[in-house]
Amino acid sequence: MSLKHIESNTGLIETKSGVLEWYWFDPARCQVNPLGTWLHKQQGCHTEFYRDGSEQQIMSLIRKVLQESKTWLYGSFVNDRRDIEMKQAIISFSFDDVPSSAVENGIAILDRHSVKATFYISSGLAMGDEQANAEIGESYLGREDIVRLDKAGHDIGCHTYSHFRLTQGSAEEFTEDAQRNVRMLSRWLDGKPIEHFSYPFGLLDFKSKRRLSQHYKTLRSSRPGINQKGTDLYLLRGTSLYNPSFDRSAIQRVINNTVTSGGWLVFYTHGVDDNPGDYDCTPQQLEWVLEQAVASGARILPVSDAYDLINRESRSQDS
Repeated sequence: MSLKHIESNTGLIETKSGVLEWYWFDPARCQVNPLGTWLHKQQGCHTEFYRDGSEQQIMSLIRKVLQESKTWLYGSFVNDRRDIEMKQAIISFSFDDVPSSAVENGIAILDRHSVKATFYISSGLAMGDEQANAEIGESYLGREDIVRLDKAGHDIGCHTYSHFRLTQGSAEEFTEDAQRNVRMLSRWLDGKPIEHFSYPFGLLDFKSKRRLSQHYKTLRSSRPGINQKGTDLYLLRGTSLYNPSFDRSAIQRVINNTVTSGGWLVFYTHGVDDNPGDYDCTPQQLEWVLEQAVASGARILPVSDAYDLINRESRSQDS
């Protein structure tokens, strides 16, 4: 199940069958109940899980409710909405920061499947700037690595210069840090424009979203789900591939739902390592997801190519 919308203490839940149903959360009893007589008939498999669920499951539901409420709120302001209903679904793979292991262990896997990915780079991390928010003990792609990725046909996106943490600065500082990164990357890539962005730490606010929207075609968030009808390109959904939460059945389900809906699914991770951190995946996990994506029949495109294709489809439908 996945929460689609939230108003007060009610939520719209998509069941495994794809049916959207309204539920309400009862904090006194820590359970989810269906609304209305018709939905009451459907309650069986939907309420039992939470009625007898663990505290962890209940807290997970609450986090989803809060995240979706914030997504709806942020999406109501400064947006570029698109109805993404492609004849052939799209899946993109992306890497944030980017740790060296993404290239050392990930590129060969991408190459085996003839897949090009999007690498959201923080050039301050690439240069070892001590002011950048680096993960302790992590090594990152350098300038030469980034140039080679670009020449190999991969997509280079912006992730701010310093891996900026919005909770420690203003929207103005955030935007300037991002533009500093664009200037650096563009210089490394012989003037190539950097047109796509992902929010570091998944953090954003109204001011930063408005400012960033003036410089990029898409702004990718860390809010999970499929980009489909009513997608805000300035709050693009991204689904993480992290070792601690890696769930093959959930990943297979979201791929299947993407294909069925004709939507756009964006996967993201950081490193690719046999000894992964909390924000990495293993080579075996990346290989498996790529195999499922290719087998699904979806187009596998980097973010920039996916954006261009969606734009062309939109124009052809309008004409």
